[in-house]
Amino acid sequence: MEEKQVQNENKIIEAEINEPVKFDNSNSASSKIPEDSKKIGQSEQSDPKKELILGKFKSVEDLSKAYEELQKHQGKTSDELGNLRKDLADFNSLKEVSQSVSELKEALIPFIKRDKELYNSPEYFQNEIFKEIYSEALTAYGDNLDTDRMISLLEAYVKDRISAYNKQKSAEKETQNALAGMTYEKNPKSSLTPPKKSLSEMSEDEFRESIRKLI
Repeated sequence: MEEKQVQNENKIIEAEINEPVKFDNSNSASSKIPEDSKKIGQSEQSDPKKELILGKFKSVEDLSKAYEELQKHQGKTSDELGNLRKDLADFNSLKEVSQSVSELKEALIPFIKRDKELYNSPEYFQNEIFKEIYSEALTAYGDNLDTDRMISLLEAYVKDRISAYNKQKSAEKETQNALAGMTYEKNPKSSLTPPKKSLSEMSEDEFRESIRKLI
């Protein structure tokens, strides 16, 4: 009797063990997660940008290439900027020179006007060669040019050149007159007789004798 009761109790225990456990998921943590949070998690996992480096590059190699291109671009930009700065410096220098020239011209206007009034004659400002000389001197000396002294020196130089020319012509004329007054008589016999032997056939003494006749 007791033995049968023990068997019945064992069967009950085995049935309880083998019976699947049922859990109530109504109060579990996963059931309390908001639907929006689930959607956010899913969108983050499915977003391809999250898998890119810095959100743009698929691999480190792509990032390295992009960096090299950026360096090349920066180098080119630096060179162009350097050239622009040099061009700007050259432009500013030319601008300063142009301004200086303009200021000098303005300062020389009264000076040139005075000289043209004093020397407005065929041998001076009406002569193109003199105008060129005056322009060169004015470029070199500016308003420090002593025009009176320059013209005085030019006149002295011209006189010296004319005097030298006249002397040369006078000497040439005297030479021509002297040559015209000379008379020449033809010598029937030449004092020079050609040697009977060639130089290769002459002895040393014969060669010396021929030279003496020429002297």
